[in-house]
Amino acid sequence: MVKPKITFEQVEQKRRAFAQALREFKQAKGRYHNPAPELPASKLEGCEVLANRYALLDKVAQGGVMAEIGVDRGDFSLEILTRCKPERLHLFDIDISRLVNPKVRAELAAENSRLKTHVGDSSANISKLPDGYFDMVYVDGDHEYEGVLRDIEAVLPKMKPGGVIIFNDYTVWSASSMYHCGVARAVNEFCLKHPWKFRYLALQSMMYNDVMVVPE
Repeated sequence: MVKPKITFEQVEQKRRAFAQALREFKQAKGRYHNPAPELPASKLEGCEVLANRYALLDKVAQGGVMAEIGVDRGDFSLEILTRCKPERLHLFDIDISRLVNPKVRAELAAENSRLKTHVGDSSANISKLPDGYFDMVYVDGDHEYEGVLRDIEAVLPKMKPGGVIIFNDYTVWSASSMYHCGVARAVNEFCLKHPWKFRYLALQSMMYNDVMVVPE
């Protein structure tokens, strides 16, 4: 095993220094974190907790037209294909060259492929598609608050009646990158402004949870 160049204690020293700087910033009336607004009980009524996001996909009605925003290697794209069996799956990513999953690449190369890729800004590309088009959209793109809002605004008119939206990394803070995550704030605000509610919360070991929202 390769010995890390930086030790656990050195990382902890940096964390404690950051925590001290944050305390001083807050004492000076600075605002660093952006919490998600609290939801009323009506928006959570009937919401079930699931073990992981794979179990969440198993709750999605099979068939229909689906999308994944933020594809990366394509490993989760394969899970959507396998578990949800969409008739058509649209893949949106700023850089589709990262998609290296061999089974997904094989499906892309097939004569009657169920996949279609869209390269570039996801909200701009989604806006080009017909309204009332998607049965399910999985949002895992730009995690900054403004980026999540743009994706929500683009996706909302494209959903079929009864369609569902799933958001990855439903949190306000990324423990691995030590930086802001705007997903929870944007999703909660969306549900407060629109007749949508939580249906499933899927857990993840680092609490990068997934949430499915459905029309009320």
